[in-house]
Amino acid sequence: MLVAGGATALLFGTVSEAPAADEPLRVVYHINTDDPELHLNALRNLQNHIDGSPADVVLKIKVLTHGSGVSLLQHAAEDPDLRSTVNTLKLQDVRFLVCGNTLDSRGLSRSDLHEVAKEDVVSNGIGELTRLQRAGYTYIKP
Repeated sequence: MLVAGGATALLFGTVSEAPAADEPLRVVYHINTDDPELHLNALRNLQNHIDGSPADVVLKIKVLTHGSGVSLLQHAAEDPDLRSTVNTLKLQDVRFLVCGNTLDSRGLSRSDLHEVAKEDVVSNGIGELTRLQRAGYTYIKP
């Protein structure tokens, strides 16, 4: 009986409540690889996500980059097409977050990346992913 009850608790413990109709839909896209093709596909998927959402749904989307994934914003500093895509998403209130630990360990600064504001640098990428998920963000790994 205890095992069955535990399994039921596990099953129902993983199901979260749907947000209220007036609550924003929160999503975090996790980028941690240096793969320009993956970056472009992820950003296209993100735009499709925005375009395919009902007009009455408020989206709060963040892209969290850490490790090799910070290369997305390094490449955007050099590649006009990628930069344009990032800028278009930013105009739609998508926030691009960068792991401060990664910047430090790689000897990078915000100026090495495309338009990263001080408030877009998080101290720890994995810690931020955990915090966002606990705050109700849906995790997407392209």
